[in-house]
Amino acid sequence: MDIADSEVAPQSPATDTPQLSDRYQILSTLGAGGMGVVYLAEDRKLHRRVAVKRLKADAASDNAHQRIQQEARLLAQLNHPNIVALHDVLEDTLDNGGRSVALVMEYIEGTTLRAWMRERTPNLQQKLSLLMQICQGLQQAHDLGIIHRDLKSDNILIAENAKGEPVAKITDFGIAKSQQLDEQTLTAENQLAGTITAMSPEQILGKALDARSDLFSLGTIAYELLTGSRPFGKNDTGALAMAHRVTNDPHTPPQQAWAGIPEPLAILLDKLLAKDPAMRPQSAQIVYQGFALLHKQGLEAESEDYTATLTDLFTHHKVKSRRRWQRALAVVAAALVLSTGGYWGWKEFTRLEPQYIAVMPVEINGEIRGEENAKALTKTMVRQALMNSVSQLKASALVSFEPKEGMDFEAQLQKLKDKGVTDALFAQLECAEIRCNIEIQRLAPQNSYIKQQQGFTFLTDKAQEAQYRTSNSAAKLFAPAYQRGDPSLATMSDDDYKRYLDVLSRMEAKELGENDLNDLFTLSNRYPRNIYIYQGLSDTAARLFVLHNQKEHIELALRALDRGEEQGVDKSITYRLKLLLYSLSDYSDQYQDLVKRLEEMKMPAAELMYQRARYFYRSGKYADAVDSSLNAYKLNPSAASLYLAAISQGAMGNYDASRNTLKQLTEKHPKHWSSFSALGVIELELGNLEAAEKAITSIPEPLRGWRTKSNLAVAYMLRKNYQSADRQFRAVLQVSENDVPTLGQLAEVKLALGDQKEAMKIFTKVIEITNGTSNQELRRYRALAHANVGNIEEAISIITDLVRVAPDDTYHKHAASQIYALAQEWRSASVYVAELLAQGMSTAWFKLPAHQQLCTQPLASTPVKSAICD
Repeated sequence: MDIADSEVAPQSPATDTPQLSDRYQILSTLGAGGMGVVYLAEDRKLHRRVAVKRLKADAASDNAHQRIQQEARLLAQLNHPNIVALHDVLEDTLDNGGRSVALVMEYIEGTTLRAWMRERTPNLQQKLSLLMQICQGLQQAHDLGIIHRDLKSDNILIAENAKGEPVAKITDFGIAKSQQLDEQTLTAENQLAGTITAMSPEQILGKALDARSDLFSLGTIAYELLTGSRPFGKNDTGALAMAHRVTNDPHTPPQQAWAGIPEPLAILLDKLLAKDPAMRPQSAQIVYQGFALLHKQGLEAESEDYTATLTDLFTHHKVKSRRRWQRALAVVAAALVLSTGGYWGWKEFTRLEPQYIAVMPVEINGEIRGEENAKALTKTMVRQALMNSVSQLKASALVSFEPKEGMDFEAQLQKLKDKGVTDALFAQLECAEIRCNIEIQRLAPQNSYIKQQQGFTFLTDKAQEAQYRTSNSAAKLFAPAYQRGDPSLATMSDDDYKRYLDVLSRMEAKELGENDLNDLFTLSNRYPRNIYIYQGLSDTAARLFVLHNQKEHIELALRALDRGEEQGVDKSITYRLKLLLYSLSDYSDQYQDLVKRLEEMKMPAAELMYQRARYFYRSGKYADAVDSSLNAYKLNPSAASLYLAAISQGAMGNYDASRNTLKQLTEKHPKHWSSFSALGVIELELGNLEAAEKAITSIPEPLRGWRTKSNLAVAYMLRKNYQSADRQFRAVLQVSENDVPTLGQLAEVKLALGDQKEAMKIFTKVIEITNGTSNQELRRYRALAHANVGNIEEAISIITDLVRVAPDDTYHKHAASQIYALAQEWRSASVYVAELLAQGMSTAWFKLPAHQQLCTQPLASTPVKSAICD
């Protein structure tokens, strides 16, 4: 298709000066384009100068005639001081019988914005003032449903008012369209109307347009006016090449074009120039409010304070002086007077979009000279560097990701998409002896596109420097507005750095030991300002706590993080790591306080909501977990958030809601196998044993984890197929030898089989494993084990506390019904059974020996006995 190019010089204006009517006398030619000529004329009736735009004689085609008539219709609707006014429309008959149309318009004695930029050196307030005026004119057009479609610096005229201040006037609505009129193509076939450097990506691609297309064009004007450069470079390689850049390539970061640009302005330009219209502001009015606020602040601040004050105001940094804070408040108040909705729309507009970043497995090709595990150590170093780079970014959260063995690259990206990840960091290395070439890519899981990439070479015997450079390079793949700046490098001795990498490589290989945590703690004492140690220390403590359930592991990591803060480590790093550690155990007050602090630091809201939901779920506050996880899903639709909502609904016995949520999840993410496993659990509790087995066995055999296999064993147990359940539970224990839920359920199978001795042996083992635990699930099995070995008082003490803390927990109530039956407190046991039956739990769950004792007890309720007894 042919694309009109803004760099093509206009044709020479006609030399004749035709007489249009008795009223208008042509004085001179102002300019000419492909279709028409613009004349300066005298309005004899009103004694004023006007501009007359008339079709050329050789351009009076139907297409051109329709265009100028449409321009007249649109201009007739517009009456705004920042839009060139239409005074009259003239039509006459040509010698060849055709019709000629001329528009009589307001004459602007001035120049175009492009020429004005070349000839003047305006200050920032003058530039902002012009942009505000353009926004106001544009908003009036948009309010009337009119899209300009060719907004550019050449179509903005600049005049001066009586005070000598520049005034902007939008002109040339020749290819504008009204959204209220029927769609009508006013261009020749295969030709795109407009100027390529002024077009939005959707206009170039021929997609449907709305007002946000003009806002992209406004962004190109604002970018050039503010920075002196064009966002996509000069149009010196042809229109098609420019079209490709506009539709596919990112614009040059505003900070690169103007190093001193205030951060809010940079964010504004980034959002105006977003490829996706949905990422741009919704109206020119919102943009106007932003420019107005910035303009007001600049006028009231000393020049040396301007950038700092502006950054303080919009990024919520601490204001460094009382005077500056008072000015900021005054500006906010002024903005609220102008338009409360507009101001808050501007705040939303200028905020950084949250980023959810995951690190993919590192790929290394070639061999590295050195120790036997040199390649593994290098891989660990790069992965840790990429993970640490996220802490150097604002409004960003690190999403944990460990692909299953054998998962190919596309499957990994799909998994990240399911997790709601917006950006994935991937590193590929080509190594030979001690030299590696690394390429770091920032990928979009949604479409597998490479957003940015960067490469360099490093020496493996200089691993600390390589880790530092890798981390900083990865952070620089993101927009400058997100970057906090490069952290300082606190180096370790070569021996200590090797110890550090050795521990982390064992963590990735799942071979951690107690000494590994102590080694990292010692290193954090020795190098308290080295930020890389803290990530590894926190991950190691979390892994060991999950494995051994010893709170001392978490306490050790927290002490190290506290000391790091005292030594000046950025709290955006330590707070993020503390949140992980607090969520694992009983740190309710600390957790809630830290969430508030992270909210103030603009941690992505969806990540905070999700972490809250996980904490509530672990604490047995299932209703709160559902609310938080669904809110997280609204902000960032990830499978993880929806899954957490579903299992929370199931845990509180809301089976229908849980089933519906899981159905929604599996429809959107058909390979989210954890959802099928959870659906199997719901069907098990409802007694739909065939449906449960179907859901569980729909998971491919190689992808069934030990938890899923354990659920399958429960299905056998509820069917009273105790031999099959026994074999399945034992198979699970071969993979996870000390899994407490599996041990507890196996012991119940042994009781059902009449093997009292083996059951008691397993219950005793459960008591040993769970000694000192604070985990609610493990404490529940500990209570059951105590009850079965005869420690009734201890069992009741534990289960009473659990039911108090999490009164909605289905599994706590089921355990309580067993424990009270074993304690021969028949009424209490009967009450819990009745409550569980009422919420929909299947009678199959009450065929265990402990429950069957109720069948012969007069104190048990008759409805309960009728339901559960054979």
